[in-house]
Amino acid sequence: MSISLRNYQIKLIQDIYNSWSAGHRNVLAVSPTGSGKAFTLCTLAKELAYSHRMETTIKVHRKELVSQLCMSLAHLKVPHNVIAQKDSILEIMEQQRREYGEAYYNANSPITVVSVDTLLSRKEKYKAWGERQKVWILDEAAHQLKANKWGKVTEIMPNAIGVGFTATPQRLDKKGLGRHAFGLFDVMIIGPTVRYLIDNGFLSKYKVVVPPSQYREFLQDTGNTTSDYTHEAREYASIHSNVMGDVVENYLKFIPGKQAIVFADSIKAGQLIEANFKDKGVTAKLLTGDTPSKERLRGVNDYRSGLIKVLVNVDLFDEGFDVPGTDAVIMARPTKSLGKYLQMAGRSLRVAKGKDYAVIIDHVGNIKYHDLPDKVRRWTLDNIVRKRERVNLIRICGNTACNAPFDRALFICPYCGHQDHKTSRSGGERDPREELELVDGDLELLDPEVLRELEKEIELEDPDAIAERVTKAAGVIAGKSARKKQMERIEMQKTLATTIAEWAGIQKHLGYKDRSIKKKFYLEFGETITVALSLTRAEMEEMNNQIRGTMWS
Repeated sequence: MSISLRNYQIKLIQDIYNSWSAGHRNVLAVSPTGSGKAFTLCTLAKELAYSHRMETTIKVHRKELVSQLCMSLAHLKVPHNVIAQKDSILEIMEQQRREYGEAYYNANSPITVVSVDTLLSRKEKYKAWGERQKVWILDEAAHQLKANKWGKVTEIMPNAIGVGFTATPQRLDKKGLGRHAFGLFDVMIIGPTVRYLIDNGFLSKYKVVVPPSQYREFLQDTGNTTSDYTHEAREYASIHSNVMGDVVENYLKFIPGKQAIVFADSIKAGQLIEANFKDKGVTAKLLTGDTPSKERLRGVNDYRSGLIKVLVNVDLFDEGFDVPGTDAVIMARPTKSLGKYLQMAGRSLRVAKGKDYAVIIDHVGNIKYHDLPDKVRRWTLDNIVRKRERVNLIRICGNTACNAPFDRALFICPYCGHQDHKTSRSGGERDPREELELVDGDLELLDPEVLRELEKEIELEDPDAIAERVTKAAGVIAGKSARKKQMERIEMQKTLATTIAEWAGIQKHLGYKDRSIKKKFYLEFGETITVALSLTRAEMEEMNNQIRGTMWS
């Protein structure tokens, strides 16, 4: 069966080639969960190996991902070598024969799928092989740093250029993936947004359910923003809160009979959730890292075929698990990692026949912590330094019959119309996710006059007046230097004002009213518009880049 790449996949591959041609050795390609990274990656590997005759290695860090990439290559009828444990290779061959009638394992293929751990343990054996490799491709590239095992594997292939694929290039430890930081990448290519994929039918529309939960009351946080919640803290919160009982109750209430993946935060919690489902007559299976590989494979296949309705997992399927028929994800595991959160949410967003929308049920506050999965985010190869405490951008409706999450910048719930007592003003603003149309290059640009309407007290400084004032105050000699600095600041102020105007125009395009735009700006960027335009030149430049990073190109 012939498979055609989508337009954004073709563009992504072309951008990778262009980046290599421009002299960038290692390229990071960002594309959301559900965008078809596996087929894009495998198509690129096929082109490099068989059209350009460049020996190519696909690096994968987990057994399940090795198997999935090999199945994707088999789907494209591409022979490939595998460097992994012998039993893993035999399982892959058996799975390919069962699915496609033949195995595509070939030890002499110019494409090799490697298990990072296996290759590192046998690096001396594969030294000559490593020197022959011309290209490496890394799945889930956010893992790769210079000093860790993914970086060490790259050293085995000293003559190879590279490309890494990831949905979320932001690490929890805030270490940048750029060569100038802690990583190995020279340039980053941004693919389509989640919003674009939903609007164009490549990902499913979704609904969110946030039931009332006691979980956070029992969750003990160390306060360390560079590490996730501890296993002990998560297990304690699960056992002592209402979550495990509510998981089954809300499944039966909102998605009875649907295919769902539950993310549990410990084996003990997973066992209890599995037992609760079975007690209610729902077929369920718990899979963990301790589950024997054959049993794990059988469980996944039974889920794919519909024999199992609910797949409960512990730290297995947040990466690389592709089951288009999944109708819902149930989050019973909190995480500070944006990557883990988006991977979990993305498990349900695959388009499937007969599926009108996906459902995300969040029992542990992940959505409130990270925002909705289709929020446009700014990605960077730099180290991330958080200068202020994170502000929650999501409000949970105070109507217990609704409990829907929505943008904190709005003043009433767009789903039920409930208005909390703290928001006394009315104004029926619609949900900006509804009927959104993205029109390239056709976003409203707000001029300075409109900005002044948004913030009455804004005064953009007049360059000549400021220069004259500075010169008189500082003297002629000192004034020249001061005048230059002031002129630079004024130019930066104008640039920032234009950027804010464009950003505000986008918000108007999305349906936000002026009052909400001002609030949204403060929540997202930590300053009012007025204060933003009164910062130092360097601070304004940083904010300008930050705002630009959140806008559509």
